[in-house]
Amino acid sequence: MSRLANKLVSLLWGQDRTIHLDIGRTRLMMVRGESVTKRKLPSALKSGIPGTDALAEIRTVLEAMCGGLPAGKQTLEITLGDSLTRCWILERLAGLASPREIEGVAYDQMQQLYGDAQAEAAQWVVKVDATPFAKRWPAIALPKGLLELLIEVIGSHGWQIGRIETRFVRSFNAQAGHAVRMPKHVVYSLVTADGTTIAIRNAREWQALRTHPPLPLLGTDLPAMLRRDCRSVGLRLEDCQVQSLRWPIKGQEQ
Repeated sequence: MSRLANKLVSLLWGQDRTIHLDIGRTRLMMVRGESVTKRKLPSALKSGIPGTDALAEIRTVLEAMCGGLPAGKQTLEITLGDSLTRCWILERLAGLASPREIEGVAYDQMQQLYGDAQAEAAQWVVKVDATPFAKRWPAIALPKGLLELLIEVIGSHGWQIGRIETRFVRSFNAQAGHAVRMPKHVVYSLVTADGTTIAIRNAREWQALRTHPPLPLLGTDLPAMLRRDCRSVGLRLEDCQVQSLRWPIKGQEQ
């Protein structure tokens, strides 16, 4: 895993002064206790790597939001809209052992899935949940330029990054904490104005993970998309338990 990715995974401090920053396609939202601040972006972010102008707009809005926070050590937990990231299932190859080998295979598979040239692939930071003994691992790629901007701006205020997650991961973790027993097959969905993420897993491992455009743009409904993604892994929706994740999670405001 790259040096930047290692930093993102390992930065986790005490949560006594935690602020939550959510970055969507059209706005930034900051939650601190009962206080909620929203700022609209001048231009909606597109899927893929944000360009120079988009990053400059994010910086301007984020600096304005951070300027309204009290001085002193703060910890920011950050979520990114799933449409701003990439996600897929990494097929485990025999003999993979080190994090560096896993990262290399993840980048190769991402290039095949998205048709990236090597230079384009290098603009993403890939994170793989390499669970032991599983044959398939969920992989998520985050825009490197955006992550570097966040680290720079937040660090300039003397603050720290706690976690960086997608909305789907945060919502899943919040709901999974209440699960008692894992059914044989579960289909998870998170529907927002930015996009629709669908994931499928059995009792042992993840089988599918994909973010689709918003349903209105696709001209279809959620059940049809769930059936389609189930068919892609040889399942019928009727044989699966369906769980709709919530965003924002309980205790946060849209």
